[in-house]
Amino acid sequence: MNGFPDLQKTTKILADPSRLEILTTLMDGKFHTVNELAKKAKVKSHTTSYHLKQLCQLNWVSSYKQGRNVYYSLSSENIASLLEKLMNISPTKEVHSFNENSEYQKLKKGRSCYKHLAGNLGVSFFNFLVQNQYIKLENNSLMLTIKGIQYFESIGIEITCIKKQKGIFIKPCLDWTERTFHLGGNLGRAFFNLCEEKNFIILNTGNRSVCLTSSGEDFFKPFKP
Repeated sequence: MNGFPDLQKTTKILADPSRLEILTTLMDGKFHTVNELAKKAKVKSHTTSYHLKQLCQLNWVSSYKQGRNVYYSLSSENIASLLEKLMNISPTKEVHSFNENSEYQKLKKGRSCYKHLAGNLGVSFFNFLVQNQYIKLENNSLMLTIKGIQYFESIGIEITCIKKQKGIFIKPCLDWTERTFHLGGNLGRAFFNLCEEKNFIILNTGNRSVCLTSSGEDFFKPFKP
């Protein structure tokens, strides 16, 4: 029998620093092994397996087995969206080391938010779309205009195909470092995929940050304020 949401169980899951590190690592939208996640969370592999079992039981994380390896990913964009919203309302921690500051600056410049381009790069692109009337933002909802359809198709994104995909076609996603919107939904994911396929961005293997290639610098130049 269905009942009330168990918020206590949810907050208990989020209260563990290692589980949070695992979840934020998976926000890159990719599959990771236990060993990869253990290294990132700085805990033993068996501890990571325990955390992943709990997250799988909540259907926050899903697994995929190929050969001897088991790979883990977030089960849906809703989980990534929840984490991003929590980051927006959470107090900030002081940065105490050069390495911490370096990592923060990289994430702030550009990162993957479950296959959306986030950070300054993502926000700059979003603002470019608004300023050129390719998208309309009203009451925190987005609409792609006819000009916008023409623009996205001109850079190699087929809007008709994107609209046929399951999930939300287009939405604003509040960015936790910039405190304004970047492009979300399936269209945001299609743009991120395009940037990867065209080698405009390279995803950092150590965290979710991305860096621009020389061709990416040229492509993103019109988006900079």
